[in-house]
Amino acid sequence: MFKAKRPLSRLLLFVLLLATLGLTSCAGAATAQNWSGLSTDGENLYVAYGQGVLGLEASSQELLWNFRPENAALFFYAPPSVANGRVVVGDYGAAQGLFSPQTVVSIYALDVTGNTVQTEWARNDLAKDRIVAAPLQVDGVAYVATADNQLLALDAESGDELWRFNADFSIWAQPTFYDGTVFVASMDRHLYAVNAADGSEKWAVELSGAMSAQPVVNPDENLVYAASYDRAVHALDVATGEEVWSVAATDWVWSAPALADGTLYFGDSSGNVFAVDAVSGEVLWQSGVHAMNVVAGATQNPPAQIKGAIQASPVVHDGVVYVASLGNEQSEEGLLVALDAASGEELWQATTPVPLFSTPAVVGNVIVVAIQSEAAILQAYELETGDLEWSYLPPQP
Repeated sequence: MFKAKRPLSRLLLFVLLLATLGLTSCAGAATAQNWSGLSTDGENLYVAYGQGVLGLEASSQELLWNFRPENAALFFYAPPSVANGRVVVGDYGAAQGLFSPQTVVSIYALDVTGNTVQTEWARNDLAKDRIVAAPLQVDGVAYVATADNQLLALDAESGDELWRFNADFSIWAQPTFYDGTVFVASMDRHLYAVNAADGSEKWAVELSGAMSAQPVVNPDENLVYAASYDRAVHALDVATGEEVWSVAATDWVWSAPALADGTLYFGDSSGNVFAVDAVSGEVLWQSGVHAMNVVAGATQNPPAQIKGAIQASPVVHDGVVYVASLGNEQSEEGLLVALDAASGEELWQATTPVPLFSTPAVVGNVIVVAIQSEAAILQAYELETGDLEWSYLPPQP
């Protein structure tokens, strides 16, 4: 398919990134001035937090291990990728000093057997700009997207480069693998289908907005969904990239939709939440996270009206959609909301100490959010009631 490349203004994207990072540096934040990346294997939690990465047993909140590179100037944003006892994670890079301004970015593979952590390999010669997206491990290959426009395929055991694919601008979205194809969304407005065997391009489609959301594949319908800053979610044919339908949001869609039981759920930067039929794109319901019941510890009657911008992906579990939002700009508190998946009706909400940027994780009977506050870096809320179950703050190094 013909691809007319039209890179975005680099100044515009730079301003966008600075604005995003600036939102995280709120008063009262913990030492690390960045959002945390969170992932789980269903039993343990893995957190890219500040200057390191840690593993935590979810049921007991026991710290299993804590990985911190020697360079104290490094920070980690991207959620770690976990497969077969191996964590693959990239850092946000660090400048080498006044006389060597180049940013050095590293990718690490960690053996996290039990409660120990060992570095299997580390590569600082592959990427020249930040790693914001979570890596993806499939069949012994680690796919790593970088802000210097690269999709890297690495041997997960050795770190050897197998191939690389070049986009026209930064890749902030985690790749998606399906049936021998890697789908990757770029800030250059393109969704790419890349041959997983050799990195060659199968097709590329240009949308009218940049994308920071992971593509989502629906194998039953041979569709791949792309969420975009053009205020829409697009359904494309997996084989050809031809658009089948699109559904409009009210603002930018930052993060990946969630697909469950034939329905696609997504939120936008104006705090609206949508459920659409995954086959036709028909809107089944629209809800929102615009009312906060508790502000600064005080019950609001009527509830405080907020924008409730959504930057994280929804999480769907047992007929409930959990939505994490930036919450209240005035009080600098976040909001976690549980919605009925069938109707969009609010079931409960919980005010969090700081805005929520990262996608939550369900483990056992709780949903865990990553935060940046002096009190905790993780908080877990009971799935049915929204009651705070536990908070976790790692020991100071």
